[in-house]
Amino acid sequence: MKFLKKLFTPKEIKAVFGVLDEATYRYQNRGFELVRPVIERRLLNDPNGIAESIRTSKGRNPREWVYSHIANTAGTMLESGQFHLYRGMIHPLGPGNDLKKIFDDSIDVLTEMKVIDPEYAEKQKQALRTNIKDIG
Repeated sequence: MKFLKKLFTPKEIKAVFGVLDEATYRYQNRGFELVRPVIERRLLNDPNGIAESIRTSKGRNPREWVYSHIANTAGTMLESGQFHLYRGMIHPLGPGNDLKKIFDDSIDVLTEMKVIDPEYAEKQKQALRTNIKDIG
């Protein structure tokens, strides 16, 4: 069923899946194994709405959409506290450190693409670290 949904999606969504496949090669770790299914569910639940938002937004493209959602998903997962050993400490044997690397890298990719400026990127990274310290 998932295959058929992917097959009959708008071209923008197919492009998003292509970028998501590239990201899978970029982030070959346990953290991305958690992030990718969340993003795929979003895509398959509302392909037409997402395609329309890519089509109608100026400058927004599939690569920006994917890396924004990678950063948001990895950050949300880290801020949930489920990957902490205790307050402020990510469990060293779990996927939490991979999620943090994914978050940082995807923010860097968005900065390189000039979607966000370096100052905002640094604020986002610091905010994540502050939330990690406060949660656990």
